[in-house]
Amino acid sequence: MPENSSTASAASRGPRLDHVGILVRDLESAVAHWSNRFRVEVARTVEAPAMSISAAFLDVSGAPVELYTVHDADALDAALDGAPAKLDHVALRLHHADGSELAGCAIRGPGRPDPIAAPILMGDATHVWIEPPGIDVLLQLIRPSE
Repeated sequence: MPENSSTASAASRGPRLDHVGILVRDLESAVAHWSNRFRVEVARTVEAPAMSISAAFLDVSGAPVELYTVHDADALDAALDGAPAKLDHVALRLHHADGSELAGCAIRGPGRPDPIAAPILMGDATHVWIEPPGIDVLLQLIRPSE
């Protein structure tokens, strides 16, 4: 069924799924298992020493899956609660920078429950992790920096 112009226009203003994030205890092992089982390649890696995280983004038919770990052992243990991995967040890329989606939400950094004072600037975008009331899943919001 073809989209009409108002549907296409609304879709272009809405968020876009950027990736799904999975927190893992052993990044190297997780990448190997995903790569071997599903025959997927690592599209890119990210090292963020200031946030104490390492990540590998796998290209799963155009839908990126982020496998990442936190190098702070206590924070990692608390987040995983004994599990080797867990589905951690859904990342949405927003097309505006007004911040209205943060209303009523505590913002935090990756892999940790503690609030942070401001969004984290990475490249040309800011990143926050929030749990909006009624959504009931951790979201990473990526929006253009002002």
